Amino acid sequence: MSVLRFLLRASSVVVAALVGNWVGGKMRTSLTGEEVQSIRFRHTTAQGQTITNTPVVTKFYPAVVAARLGKPRWLYAFCGGVLAGALMGDRYERRLWDTIGAATAQAVASREGSPG
Repeated sequence: MSVLRFLLRASSVVVAALVGNWVGGKMRTSLTGEEVQSIRFRHTTAQGQTITNTPVVTKFYPAVVAARLGKPRWLYAFCGGVLAGALMGDRYERRLWDTIGAATAQAVASREGSPG
């Protein structure tokens, strides 16, 4: 029974964080007019790679960390998700993926250039 309770609480935090990110993104869109990709992030790097993911690092992790601040954890995750979605634009996620894409392209180029 304790395993089921753990899974239920963990999934409620995840769902609350994602819903909070979505609500925060909608708030940011209505206030600033810029289109925010709150649940699904899509970006093409300078190297031409297309990346589609959930903005985990810039919006989801802060919401999950906020869940550790108090109880009920799902409520703190939701509030953290709203704040992260409303305050953080997509430029941080783009910058992160541009950095990762450049490092990956450099590693692939160095591997292809080395004699194997």
